[in-house]
Amino acid sequence: MTRLETAPHCARRLRLARILPILLLAVVTARCVSRVAPPPPAPAPPSDHAVTLRVEVGTGVDRTVRRVSLEEYVRGSVPAEMPISTNDAVGGPLARLQAILARTYALANRGRHRSEGFDLCSSTHCQVYVPAATQGAAVARVVADAVADTRGVIITSGSGPIQALFHADCGGHTSSATAVWGGPAPDYLAGVPDAFCVTEARNHWRLALGRDHLRRMLNTDAETAVGGRLDDVSITQRDVTGRATLIEIRGHERRIVRATQFRAVITQQLGARAFRSTFFGVETSQDGFEFTGRGFGHGVGLCQTGAIVRARAGSTVEEILDHYYPGTWLERYSPTD
Repeated sequence: MTRLETAPHCARRLRLARILPILLLAVVTARCVSRVAPPPPAPAPPSDHAVTLRVEVGTGVDRTVRRVSLEEYVRGSVPAEMPISTNDAVGGPLARLQAILARTYALANRGRHRSEGFDLCSSTHCQVYVPAATQGAAVARVVADAVADTRGVIITSGSGPIQALFHADCGGHTSSATAVWGGPAPDYLAGVPDAFCVTEARNHWRLALGRDHLRRMLNTDAETAVGGRLDDVSITQRDVTGRATLIEIRGHERRIVRATQFRAVITQQLGARAFRSTFFGVETSQDGFEFTGRGFGHGVGLCQTGAIVRARAGSTVEEILDHYYPGTWLERYSPTD
């Protein structure tokens, strides 16, 4: 009832109030006007205040440890790891995709550098992180909207955040984490075909190294050191996708090493873009070695090149994640600490 009541009506209400006082509290006012009860308050958005990350930022003597909230960390990681366009329809979906990846990875790997006094570094060893204040205004707006839209959302397989590993370019098929690094791995990191990735022409690479140059690089690490002579480098094992997993190095010393370790020694000297993946072949000549391959990165988990092409083709964020991490789903993270 929303109209003003007459005086007799008010009198009747007062007589009833003597019998049923609780009714008086509910309906009587100075002017005998009834009111509709207000709706219950909307549930508060999930809070990230309980999750603070200690992130090492900078390099060399300029390294500092910053305490940032989880969502602030995600805002800094998204554009550092994924090229975000501001002039096409896929910029927003890709930012939302990477926000979910960044948040999931950060929570699953929080404390990775605990022994060094922080949680995560800001390099590719963890996730690349650049403070949001340094981002361009247009990109920052897209990223901020994406982080807000996905706030608290993570990928799970039923027991908290998954290991949301990702890389730049799988070369046509992602690999099992077991094949790449050894040891047991969850089913969602078993590897999947990716026909979308190979549509990009940039995934082929080549690197030629002189024999003595390669020998010196290999000698910088105890696991690959061959001493004063390098005779040959050969691939002795590949996974089901064709990615090299074991390498034999013969020289003054003979070594059998994981292809990831072999690549890491070279990229430590020449940079990640020089020796882009373990999806490669090698040819030996009198002068040295020629490595030719495709893809970029370790090859496990989500392929960003494939994800970009899928987004352009109309795939949703959920569909993309379902392809690369089969058997997982999205849920909202509830911090307990």
